Amino acid sequence: MVRPRRFKTSSLNAIKPKRDLISELPVEIKDRILECLPTRDAAKTALLSTHWNDVWLQHGRLAFDLKFLQSVQQKRCQDDDGRTLVNIINNILFFRAGPVKKFTLQIRTSIDPKPQQCDFDKWCLFLSRNGVEELYISLASYVEEYKLPFCLLSCRTIKQLIVRSLFIYLPVNAVGIFSNVTSLAFFAVKFKRSVHGIASSISIPKLEKLALELCDGINKFEISPPKLEILSVIDSIKDVVESRWLAPHLKAIKTLWLCGFSLRCMDVSMFSTAINLQVMKLYELSFGFGKQLAVAMQLVQKCPNLCELGIMANESGRRDDKEAASRLLEDPKGCFSIQELKMLNTIKIESFSESALKMLFMKILLSKSPSLEKVVIMKSWDMNASEVSKVLRKLECFPRASPNAQIVSTGNNYETMREDWLDTHGFSLS
Repeated sequence: MVRPRRFKTSSLNAIKPKRDLISELPVEIKDRILECLPTRDAAKTALLSTHWNDVWLQHGRLAFDLKFLQSVQQKRCQDDDGRTLVNIINNILFFRAGPVKKFTLQIRTSIDPKPQQCDFDKWCLFLSRNGVEELYISLASYVEEYKLPFCLLSCRTIKQLIVRSLFIYLPVNAVGIFSNVTSLAFFAVKFKRSVHGIASSISIPKLEKLALELCDGINKFEISPPKLEILSVIDSIKDVVESRWLAPHLKAIKTLWLCGFSLRCMDVSMFSTAINLQVMKLYELSFGFGKQLAVAMQLVQKCPNLCELGIMANESGRRDDKEAASRLLEDPKGCFSIQELKMLNTIKIESFSESALKMLFMKILLSKSPSLEKVVIMKSWDMNASEVSKVLRKLECFPRASPNAQIVSTGNNYETMREDWLDTHGFSLS
């Protein structure tokens, strides 16, 4: 009788296939892995196995950003298979087996053929019906003007919306628009009215952060966000009429970002006291333009609880002179005749250089801030170490209302305020 052959345990282990430890990971971890990959690479994981294919189809974070666009263009140059960007996005987006919670779309003018408005409308409609929560759309085009579809304005799942280079029609009866949005940012957006001469009235009950940069037509709508805390208006106020748009929001907000260009258009006398404002940042303030500096100081006076003042000086503006500084100093009703800033504890000025008005500005602030603790001076790019030391010595000689005020100097990192702006608003705009 022939006995069955016995294999040693070690031999059996030797012929077993190697275990795929990555594929056996929990679905949540696999999905987290896909989050760390560009969308193009994440899509390729579907070829690994049915397990990864299921994870990919359930993956709810899609980024058709500039890196994705570049990879598509390179692929078409290598082997022209006739697939367009629209086809690729359609194939990825419309085959989702779960909600798309985060979606990024960045399209430049160089893409050819460009998506049409109808393509964009289909994507937005799909997203609005599939649980999108964070949305970043940038459609820069010199040929076609894209409109943000109403389905996104009325989408109840969106919490954060960033829009660049589109136009938005605002209906007069804007009930239900942005009903659950907490963060809004508009860049180079044109606001238009459905009915000529009638401003849209919008209630955004949960809005906490609002940013407007290089926008047109902000006076075409009125908003009443009861929870708004952070407001940024950069290069979007172009006349006194538009400056009135800002006035109702000063009562509630805690942080305000403005630019020097907008300051010159403002009539601060129409503003109410900003009782809750604690942080003010002034971007590209031209000290040499008397109107900007006067409005800045008047605005500071409207903020009795201001704790932090940040300024980025505009070095491209004209240089001030001693005569202008003397006139301001001699005028008791001028912008430098201010009351005590009792709560101000931090001042930060970027691109600082020695000039009569800047030094006078610092002298007044130091003498009117009894709670001041720290003054941070970021030098101008063309200042050497000797010039910096000279400025610091002069600042140290100015009388201070606070015995605890310290003056420090740092380098000239011109992206500091911009990065601070992004951090404040929680936006990543690469």
